[in-house]
Amino acid sequence: MRLGLLADIHEAIELLTAAVRELDARRVEAFVVLGDVVQTGERITEVVACLSPLPGVGVWGNHDQGLCQEVHPSVRAQFPATVLDYFARLRPSVEIDGCWFQHVDPHLDPNEFADLWQFPSDQERIEGMAKCTHARVFVGHLHRWGLFTPQERIAWDGDTSIRYRAGERYLTTVHAVMDGWCAVLDTDREVLEPIRVTGN
Repeated sequence: MRLGLLADIHEAIELLTAAVRELDARRVEAFVVLGDVVQTGERITEVVACLSPLPGVGVWGNHDQGLCQEVHPSVRAQFPATVLDYFARLRPSVEIDGCWFQHVDPHLDPNEFADLWQFPSDQERIEGMAKCTHARVFVGHLHRWGLFTPQERIAWDGDTSIRYRAGERYLTTVHAVMDGWCAVLDTDREVLEPIRVTGN
């Protein structure tokens, strides 16, 4: 399956539009939003209008949680139904084709506010992989590319595509849409292709 990965949008509507256009051109079958759609709320209606029609799923991030699950009435009153409906569809984590998608590292609980605001060190991330049995894990949150095995961080900064080795477990951090990045994950070929976009 060809998946378009969108992490940490933070209401960057021009870059999001460019990323969706690029991923559509590469014939992705579905999109996975890796959390942090929200920034200030000023452009959230535009962002949701772009995301809502897309096939696929999404998880919430630390900036989104107040619009997910039990939304306080004072917060609910600030947003139109289309926005509230979109965030009600987001989940703490999702699994597709044996791959695990979550905003934060899999050893952290995305239902816990404090865990959503954690920024583990590389060593904590590697040690945390022992608590997740999935062979392929994808997270956002860090606004940078990263590739980890249960033994080490692999030198890679998103400059090339990655082919995952059979029999090895990986955690991949996906760079932010707001910084001009998205990616195609081909779960059949076991290849991740980072894609640079501009909002022009």
